Amino acid sequence: MRPMLWIVVIAAIAVAACKGMDQASAGGQPAGQPGMGSMNMDSMPMGGDHMGMAGSAMMPMMRAHMDSMVRLSPERMSAMMTVHDRMMSQMMDQMGADMRNMNMSGDTKWNALVDSVKADLADLPGRQGPELSALMKAHTERAQRLIAMHEAMTKAR
Repeated sequence: MRPMLWIVVIAAIAVAACKGMDQASAGGQPAGQPGMGSMNMDSMPMGGDHMGMAGSAMMPMMRAHMDSMVRLSPERMSAMMTVHDRMMSQMMDQMGADMRNMNMSGDTKWNALVDSVKADLADLPGRQGPELSALMKAHTERAQRLIAMHEAMTKAR
């Protein structure tokens, strides 16, 4: 993908995050809407025969976000870390809710992968330079596997 397109994708994510923070501080979610933290993802369609995320717009957005994060310079990665952490946390919260709604529980592989992604999120902010880039690459691979595993589990139901 061309560098300008990546810049546009990152800018759109940052604007969405800022817009969500403004809405959260201006009075929270509208009545009847479930809270999604400071980002506003209420308009994302939930597809399929169930309310799971397998067909939702969130997964492609998160894949694009992960692809863009791994291509950033370490300095830009550091600048985006708060937004990244929030997006990942919301994605994992939604995955957990999807699984509960479908009466599913994670197996050993799922739980280990979730734990690894959470450990990455705790470790990433303390890294810099090439070390941050290397960890972000490994984190991106784990996050992509988590998304794929979630989609496979929810589609199988």
